[in-house]
Amino acid sequence: MQNRYVFILIALLAVFDAIAINSSYAVLYFFDIIKHDELNISVSIAYLIKLNLSWILAALLTKLYSYQSLQQNRSIWLKSLQTIALQLTAFTVLSLAFSAFDLLQHYIVIAILLQILFLALVRAGIYFTKNYYLNADLIRKRIAIVGGNDINLRLEKYFMQNQLSYEFTGTYPDIKTDTKTQSDSLEDLESTIHFAIENNLDEVYTSLFPENHTGLDNLIALAEQNCVRVKFVTSFLEFQNQEATFATENYKLSRFYDGIPILVARNEPLDLVWNRLIKRSFDIVFSLCVIVFLLSWLLPILMIAIMIESKGAPIFTQARSGRNNKSFLCFKLRSMRLNADSNKQQATKNDPRITKIGSFMRKTSLDELPQFFNVLMGNMSVVGPRPHMLKHTEEYRKIISQYMVRHYLKPGITGWAQINGHRGETKIHQQMLDRVEHDVWYMENWSLSKDVEIILKTVTNALKGEDNAY
Repeated sequence: MQNRYVFILIALLAVFDAIAINSSYAVLYFFDIIKHDELNISVSIAYLIKLNLSWILAALLTKLYSYQSLQQNRSIWLKSLQTIALQLTAFTVLSLAFSAFDLLQHYIVIAILLQILFLALVRAGIYFTKNYYLNADLIRKRIAIVGGNDINLRLEKYFMQNQLSYEFTGTYPDIKTDTKTQSDSLEDLESTIHFAIENNLDEVYTSLFPENHTGLDNLIALAEQNCVRVKFVTSFLEFQNQEATFATENYKLSRFYDGIPILVARNEPLDLVWNRLIKRSFDIVFSLCVIVFLLSWLLPILMIAIMIESKGAPIFTQARSGRNNKSFLCFKLRSMRLNADSNKQQATKNDPRITKIGSFMRKTSLDELPQFFNVLMGNMSVVGPRPHMLKHTEEYRKIISQYMVRHYLKPGITGWAQINGHRGETKIHQQMLDRVEHDVWYMENWSLSKDVEIILKTVTNALKGEDNAY
């Protein structure tokens, strides 16, 4: 799993390297070392172009700004030295090919030394940033491996080399030895899943497959109920020989870790870092547009109307279940009179708690508008499964299979279930089951075009009014 925070570090490294490289020339010029020679502006610009172009070419050849390079401090320094050596070579070739080399050759050594100093300072900054990032323990996935065979040992080595993305908690007893029965193996896996739940692990990797072990499906369901993903490990040879079997059993290739196929029970497009970056970028731009061009004038009007009709703050905050079942404060425009049941009772048809302005807002979904601030803060998305009250999450997770799978995603202001009529009060079990099925389908079939489609349909439904919106 490549996370966007590592790519942010890569971007920071590239940007500050560019500043460091150009600053080396700027310092010489600022202290009049170059000024006194008769160098016109065009020559200075040509020098800077060659300096930057040679660095870019060298960095591309050494793959300095790659995901793997940033994982280890030794790798960053080694590749940086290689890049500087190649830059000097490329700069010399470019200078010989064009004019003004003679005028600047006296300053090349000084400029390069300054550049090395500035680049070293940048890497020191990245080092401390990485250490803070690792110690903060906020973003990396916490994982465990079940089994001690050769494939799993290779996988362990991969995780240890990618500590910016994974917090590896350990490898658990070999479940494939001849001394253990199938029952023993499942007990090992069950113990690991319980350990994962108790220690807030995100993923468990195992070489056990449900079709070969009776009862494994139940353990996977247990893991999913607690937002723990179970991923399946196999060798590349086994994957090639049994690809048809895996397809029949609904396993999907997630990715390769150091040549090791990682299979999953369901497809998750948003498990890919670029897709997450696209979705997050869209969320930020869209929510900012709504806040600036719509909420800036509409929100004060609605807030005044709410306060005129009934007592209490116009903005209502409530703890809701978020991604990975972590709670957050969800913002809404208050549509009810103050009451003691707001955190445990859903709104019902002709609910006496709903005010007149509240009824209008709920039918047009205007009460959800403050959630664009939740989107901007990062605990919601524009499109995703609707967040439920904590009480309802605890109730439904016990009776609906795959209910907690919907919490793999950030909750949304609107979603696939909502535009297909599955919104509002859930009177019977089937209504929630339908909502969950739509949310899981959305997770497995996400695309940016699908998000745009859902938003357009949401606006259309809001203008027409919806029967289930009360």
